Amino acid sequence: MAYGSVKRSLGRRRGVRKKAPGAALILIGFAALILVCTICFYIGAGFYTSLLGHERKRIAADARQDNFGGLRKWTRTSQFGIFPPNYPVVDRSHNLGEDSLAMCERALWHTLETTTIVLPAGDTFIHTGDIDDLWLRDSAAQVHPLLVPFGDGGGSLVESDPRLARVISGLIQRTAMYIRHDPYANAFRIDDSYVFSAEQKRLGRHDLISTWNYELDSACYYIRMIYYFYKSLPDHPVLKNPRVIEAIDIMVDVWISEQEHESDKYPTGPLFDCKNCGKPYRYPGLARGGKGTEVGKVGMTWSGFRPSDDACRYGYLVPANMFAVVALSYVEELAQTLWNNDDLFAKARSLRLAIDQGINEHAIVDHPKYGKIYAYEVNGLGDYLLMDDANVPSLMSIPYIGYNYIPEIYANTRRFILSTDNPTYQKGHYIETGDIEGYGSPHMSLAVDKNIWPMSLAVQALSSDDVDEKLRLVQKLTKATGGTGWMHESFDVSNPRKYTRSWFCWADSLYAELVMSLAKDCPSGKYHVMKWKDPNTVTGGKYAA
Repeated sequence: MAYGSVKRSLGRRRGVRKKAPGAALILIGFAALILVCTICFYIGAGFYTSLLGHERKRIAADARQDNFGGLRKWTRTSQFGIFPPNYPVVDRSHNLGEDSLAMCERALWHTLETTTIVLPAGDTFIHTGDIDDLWLRDSAAQVHPLLVPFGDGGGSLVESDPRLARVISGLIQRTAMYIRHDPYANAFRIDDSYVFSAEQKRLGRHDLISTWNYELDSACYYIRMIYYFYKSLPDHPVLKNPRVIEAIDIMVDVWISEQEHESDKYPTGPLFDCKNCGKPYRYPGLARGGKGTEVGKVGMTWSGFRPSDDACRYGYLVPANMFAVVALSYVEELAQTLWNNDDLFAKARSLRLAIDQGINEHAIVDHPKYGKIYAYEVNGLGDYLLMDDANVPSLMSIPYIGYNYIPEIYANTRRFILSTDNPTYQKGHYIETGDIEGYGSPHMSLAVDKNIWPMSLAVQALSSDDVDEKLRLVQKLTKATGGTGWMHESFDVSNPRKYTRSWFCWADSLYAELVMSLAKDCPSGKYHVMKWKDPNTVTGGKYAA
């Protein structure tokens, strides 16, 4: 029954006609009204000014009962938010053979030994390999195996090695500076000595900014790195560094603004004082004068570019939004248990719930062959893109990043990805690898038309619950290096000796993480750090040279 109907029925139940009140009754009522108004006047202002704060505290209290966003029992099993995501299976009892273990050793330390520069003042710079710039995403992914609790007693390598802790805490601090410098940039220089051309400046590049492609997943990786570091070393001072907390706050505000990308909303406030701040994001080359293709307002948050650095066809990149949901759950816990920041907690939780709802309402598509599957990109207006890209976050990586997926829909999506219906899927044969299949990315299609990316094979294995599939893919990856002993960006499905990027540490780290999830024998040797420019030296753990 409607509210108005309820009111009318109650009136009819009285059954008698009321008499008009007398003069005395009117005066008494008037006096009572004045008294109530006076009381309200004195308490109203205080109530009004504290209303928002009380509401945020209510949200914080309610979320303690929320299995997704509040305080949880953290175990290493499965489910959304469990630390760490279990890929979905970690079983370190397997003998992988000397070749795979030796390559794991090299791949694990490759970032430290060839791309890491420890700087003074507590900073660290980690570049991506054969490109000497720091990508927010790549750098955090490159050190991730050092943070996953694969070690003795369930601990991470960083827990028992102060030198590794110095490297990663320095990266956390340095990245916070970069985010404050420009939260829409995705890659940075070590200093401002590079001279940019007029065309590069037109693309938003200047001083420290190497590329200005706004990619949603960049900050997700940063948040994941902070969170895993917190789980390893919860009392480390970098976690209370105001610059680090501000960087998280900045990115949450960017994500909130980009929920309303179509209406040109942009983040404001004292933290947004960069050269490119104070206006809507526009990137030359995107549709509609740099705004990108049209999107509806559906709860998800917009991204201009994919983790491949290619532009999005539709502005809501689904796996990146899934990664944002996971990252925001990390922010909630950090805000509540470490930073005592109810404002950050409340807006992170509200944003997470909105994005997740948007995914479930707009990113699931009925496929005539596979049933319900996750789309790669959507625009919230009914259009969607069915494919997967090898770069992570991908649809294949959903269990790996820790998103609370619907198992049946993920299984259908996985079947789609590993089929010729996925436009990036390839199948071939080479004497060194035998029959091989997988998928790649449009990003390198001009260099290698029929490409497979090693990282897609690694993530296929990490996200599989079939141990035989995992072991088979490790062997394929070990043989698909083109004789170099390193992972590459991509390779020709019929000739792995034709590849792109001979020095690509993100893929090396994913390979190491995969092998470490299956065998206890990696690492076994020593590492060294490429350049240590900090005058303060730090003692390393048992793997430090």
